[in-house]
Amino acid sequence: MFDYITGKVASAGDNRLVIDCGGVGFLLTASVHACAEYANKGSEAKVPVYLAVREDALELYGFKDENERRLFLGLIGVSGVGAKLAVSVLSGMPINALVSAIAGGDIAALSSIKGVGKKTAERIALELKGKTDVLAAGDGAVVQTASVAAVDENALAALIGLGYQRQEAETAIKKAYKNGMTTEQIVFAVLHG
Repeated sequence: MFDYITGKVASAGDNRLVIDCGGVGFLLTASVHACAEYANKGSEAKVPVYLAVREDALELYGFKDENERRLFLGLIGVSGVGAKLAVSVLSGMPINALVSAIAGGDIAALSSIKGVGKKTAERIALELKGKTDVLAAGDGAVVQTASVAAVDENALAALIGLGYQRQEAETAIKKAYKNGMTTEQIVFAVLHG
């Protein structure tokens, strides 16, 4: 129904964004990243939105950009994740890190977000793991991170088994990875790179 709202920023903060559009203030629930993006009071903004229709309320959600909205839509598609929890998840970490955590099945990182328990983190990782490229399309760095994470779990385990620290192995894999590489090719490239 609504795709975006254009107007002047009336206020931003505390997961609330108010956009003055033709004398009407639209209250949007937004992530901390979106509130930071539109923090300049009085500036013109074109905010992507989503209208959540419930039995007892109509709520508008605003986003930093199209990538954030796409990820939000993916999150609310996960069983047990509503719009408010999806905003909390988006606020919990930068989008690149969030997509990487989902693609890599990093339950510890996901469950460290306020309001996300272990079971919810597992559902998010399970239901969205294969969709991270689609959810974050448009940001090359995010898509590359998601692609690497989707294929490198075995390579990561092999490198850790060879004595690498997890962070060191992840960094090495990201540097060595090229589209279409097998696990063996990734490990070989890291060891000989």
